[in-house]
Formats: sequence, C-alpha cells, structure tokens
Amino acid sequence: MSSPFGLRLTGLRPNIHRGVDLEVPEGTLVRAMNDGRVRFAGMMSGYGNVVWLEHGRNLLSLYAHLSRIEVARGDQVGAGAVIGLSGATGDVTGPHLHFEVWRWGREVDPVPLLGGRPGRHYLD
Repeated sequence: MSSPFGLRLTGLRPNIHRGVDLEVPEGTLVRAMNDGRVRFAGMMSGYGNVVWLEHGRNLLSLYAHLSRIEVARGDQVGAGAVIGLSGATGDVTGPHLHFEVWRWGREVDPVPLLGGRPGRHYLD
C-alpha cells in the first residue's frame, strides 16, 4: 500500500485520503470486491477513469485511475469480476489503484472490511 486511508500531509495542509492507494503496474486487472451493480463508469475530475459499484445494504466501492474500464453503467457484476485495468489517469504521480469504500454515505477504511490485506480481493 503506497498511501493508507485517513489524514495525510501532502503539502502545506493536511487532508483526508478517502481510500487506499495500491502501487501496481499499469494494466493490472482490477476486480469487484463483491457482487454489485455499476452505478457509474467514466471520467471523474481528479480521479481519472472510475468505476463506482453499489453492493446493496448502503455499501459502495470506487476504483480510480483506471487505464481502461471494462463495464458500463447498469451492468451487474459478480465478486471478483474484472471491471477495469489499473492505470495513471487523473491527478496522479504514477500508476496505481485508488480504492474507496463508502457505507451509509461516509467513506470508511476498506482494509478491515477486506480482512486486513489490501489488494487481496480486487487486484490480479
């Protein structure tokens, strides 16, 4: 993990990092963390190419800076399905996957939800 969830200093002011960054080579397969429906697949300011998944029970996951998106809005995906390829789109200094989890409208640290091992469920 190249950048954890939470408060970080990246210049003059501290900011909140809403997810985790995983340094991986460009083109690494990115997989859905769980069954879900694609809420958004496209370009987002700062994030580059993004996939948002809705998993039900007020749980969302976001996968950002993708070099390629393999799904479209409304698609149903299974846990482990390839949804894109890692990349360096958006505001980045190099290729990586930015991964966020949102529960009840708030960002949460994804690492405990995935058994404490970032990347285990959504990178290949």
